[in-house]
Amino acid sequence: MRQTIAAILTASLALAACGLPSFNRAEPDGAVGSAPARIGDQEATDIRVLDGDSFELELAGQPVEVRLLGINTPEREECFGPEARIRATDLTAGARISVTGDTYDQFGRLLGYLFADGVLINAELVRSGHALAQSNDHELRGDFKELEARAAETGAGMWNPQACLPAADADVVIEDLEADAPGPDGENPNGEFVIIANAGQSAVNLDGWTVRDESSRHRYTFGELLLSPGASVTVFSGSGIDSDEELYWNATDPVWSNGGDTAYLLDPAGNYHARRTYVP
Repeated sequence: MRQTIAAILTASLALAACGLPSFNRAEPDGAVGSAPARIGDQEATDIRVLDGDSFELELAGQPVEVRLLGINTPEREECFGPEARIRATDLTAGARISVTGDTYDQFGRLLGYLFADGVLINAELVRSGHALAQSNDHELRGDFKELEARAAETGAGMWNPQACLPAADADVVIEDLEADAPGPDGENPNGEFVIIANAGQSAVNLDGWTVRDESSRHRYTFGELLLSPGASVTVFSGSGIDSDEELYWNATDPVWSNGGDTAYLLDPAGNYHARRTYVP
């Protein structure tokens, strides 16, 4: 895919507002209809937004589902899920659409970069705080992670501490993330862990708080646990006996990706409260 992506990224300009790259391409030739799309040399005349990071294209009379590569938006029922879908709809409505990609996921969805009137929608959703950047292997992951970091710093979109009410009034942080356990994957699950700490001046009840990875697969939701000021709790990926200082995810496979991952801490309302990125 490297040559394909290099060919379509015809401009990479600095964003005046934040000093990060924008991603543009020339509009597709030969587009017809109000919002045509192209995959290779095939045109799609109907585009439907399924959620913030997936679309259905009508291609030669057949529906083709496209999953935006390198990002993950909140699910429909989650905090900021509806906003992500609305943002994706606004960005693509009436636009000239092109998609590039040549691989499919386990659900048969085309993984690709989607452009609307020359704007890379994958990147724009991250920049505006409507999507998380994923560290899976793709051409623009470093740029996407920069966009996510700036969105988090500025409180854009779902990074607004009060994006979904009621927001927690607490200073809880991710103190450490060990994503690559010593030894072969799966043989040392408790070599993976994330440490959550109370950096505030008041005790915090972690009941309903959630730790998750970049994907939508791995989530750990805390039960009743009072975290005193300055105290921390370590959540191991494997199994063990829970205590006030150590908790166990009981995951059946590794939670964190050795190739790079980010731990996110969400409050009970679903607000993104903290993040910590692991880079190998």
